[in-house]
Amino acid sequence: MNGRVKSILEHMLEDAKDIIVFSQTAGSLKELRKNSLIKKGVVMSLLNIGELASKLPNEFTDKHAQIPWHSLVGMRNFAAHGYHIMNLEIVWDTAQTSIPELIDFIEKVLKEDDTLS
Repeated sequence: MNGRVKSILEHMLEDAKDIIVFSQTAGSLKELRKNSLIKKGVVMSLLNIGELASKLPNEFTDKHAQIPWHSLVGMRNFAAHGYHIMNLEIVWDTAQTSIPELIDFIEKVLKEDDTLS
């Protein structure tokens, strides 16, 4: 693993933590639907995560297949090309369940893999 992978993971972590803050600020799916700034923040951060995931080398994603990398990239594509028809229930569920798991994974990898530079 190299510095490029570390940089990608650090940027993913930053966007994932932003999603947590945005969703905590919203507090509910109902409020997310009402607040266009928070909605845009969450969706843009998901888009960024998917874009970054697409830049990870196959050897990394294959080694860490417990993360649904293709789904992250797929959500990015949908956010980029179908923003106005996105299902906010899926966005909210992702923010509440998948993003905390992604944060835990990235923090663990960054902490444990001393070969990252």
